[in-house]
Amino acid sequence: MTATSHLRKRIKPFDPLAVSTANEMVTALGQCSFQGRSLAYALDVWEAMCRDRKCVRVLSLAGAMVPAGMGLIVIRLLEARLVDAIICTGATMSHDLCNTVDRANQAHYIGDEFADDDELRDESINRIYDTYLPEKGFHSAEQRMLGLYDRITYESESDRRLTISTHSFLRQLGGMVKGNSILTAAAAQEVPIFVPAISDSEMGLNVAAASKAGKTPGGKHIEFDTLADVDAFAALIASKPVSGLVSIGGGVPRNWAQQVYPYLNMKVMDKRVKADGYHYGVRITTDRPEFGGLSGCTISESKSWGKYEKRAVEASVICDATIAFPMLATALLERRKKK
Repeated sequence: MTATSHLRKRIKPFDPLAVSTANEMVTALGQCSFQGRSLAYALDVWEAMCRDRKCVRVLSLAGAMVPAGMGLIVIRLLEARLVDAIICTGATMSHDLCNTVDRANQAHYIGDEFADDDELRDESINRIYDTYLPEKGFHSAEQRMLGLYDRITYESESDRRLTISTHSFLRQLGGMVKGNSILTAAAAQEVPIFVPAISDSEMGLNVAAASKAGKTPGGKHIEFDTLADVDAFAALIASKPVSGLVSIGGGVPRNWAQQVYPYLNMKVMDKRVKADGYHYGVRITTDRPEFGGLSGCTISESKSWGKYEKRAVEASVICDATIAFPMLATALLERRKKK
């Protein structure tokens, strides 16, 4: 290989005076280096995923995206019909419900990462890095849920227990509460929200406490059937020949979304279903694979598990999600509007 074969295209310096939109900025970064170029490529992959009419488009959310002010991005994506399923942490839904029931539709406040946490505890203020959520926000959400348990249709019932999947619980909850939130927007668009680790959240604890105190229909214990969620999500993925996953952060939501293909490959679904893995992948993360944690695994590594196709079109951006996610989503919506 000669030197000329390597030197095909010159770097084009980013000109801040030549761009006026998010799309123009991200696109221009594609002619530069490092994570700027990765960001531009991720935008191209995400756009291709959204334009593929045969594609089931999945969004996984980890971390404190709602307290960080990223929830409205998800709502706009739902309104644009660019998301077919959401997999997230229970905390995401807990904070989202706090916003939903708040009079200002925003229960979180700008805080200080160097605050005196002992003082905050005395004032009943919860801190999420540089964001505050007064305990009364969680209390309001809990009280709202208490008034809805008897209006929910459960999937099975016995003498002592009421059983329901998380996606059914959240769909019904989103249809009952008012406010501009991920819960209400997803319910309006009939987009399922799956929370595989719902017990690891204020929402899950609220349900457990209500069950323990007999404040549920008939005083019965409410149990979440997360295995029913697996079946429902697998059926959704199998409903179209192509699938794509946009992962914001890692943890349980990302891996739960990815493991659907190993599950399909166990031949639990119709044999005609092609279960080769995700066709598109966009990942925003600060995790690293060198430490052996599953949340840090690369998409390439995921291919060895059959979670992505061998020829999957994929892009990873190593960046704080509160920077990369709004930039990508804004640019994507601009492209969709323009075309």
